[in-house]
Amino acid sequence: MLIEFSKCNRIIQACHGRGIESVLHVGAHTGEEAAQYSADGVKRVIWFEANKELLPALQDNIRNYAMEQTIVPCALWDKNETLNFNVTNNFQSSSFFDLQTHARHYPDIVVTSKKQVRAFRLESLIEAKPCRLPFTDFGFINIDTQGAELAVLKGMGRHLSEPSIKGIYLEVNHEPLYKGIPLIPDIDDYLYEFDFMRVVTRWTKAGWGDAFYLKTIDERS
Repeated sequence: MLIEFSKCNRIIQACHGRGIESVLHVGAHTGEEAAQYSADGVKRVIWFEANKELLPALQDNIRNYAMEQTIVPCALWDKNETLNFNVTNNFQSSSFFDLQTHARHYPDIVVTSKKQVRAFRLESLIEAKPCRLPFTDFGFINIDTQGAELAVLKGMGRHLSEPSIKGIYLEVNHEPLYKGIPLIPDIDDYLYEFDFMRVVTRWTKAGWGDAFYLKTIDERS
């Protein structure tokens, strides 16, 4: 995370009166953020990771932290469908989208294989009978999916309006590192409809960065 979770949590606590205890993390990789979550009082985490090759390392890492943690080995998207997944030699750049300016910024990172992955709307997993998730009152959502962030948000449907969600953390782009991905104005516009405002942004020199969106407070309520 280019923006420390503790900073996001302090902002949420200052604006909403309490910190974060439950996290939905999409694009877990090997759970590098588990240490930050644990140190800042998080009690429950759901980790989504679509690349099954990463699951052993993810399991080994997160078991070091005394939180209630669940790994869901599937991809999230805005539809329930099977997608082509481009696996890169560093794993972290793997994406449903083809490389574009990413290849110029990181010439040593290449696609080594393609596989078909079944993807789901999060809304469909929540509304399944019985629910496919151990909890749904997410306080904080972290999505790092190499261009699929907006699709994941859209796949939440009406659940993005849940009052429990106080902050959303996303990898964002101001240039098309992958072909056809949404850029940061698209993300800003969509989350504004759900009363989230971008309050912190950190950019790299390679056209991507991280952004933290805070749920605004309705002063009329």
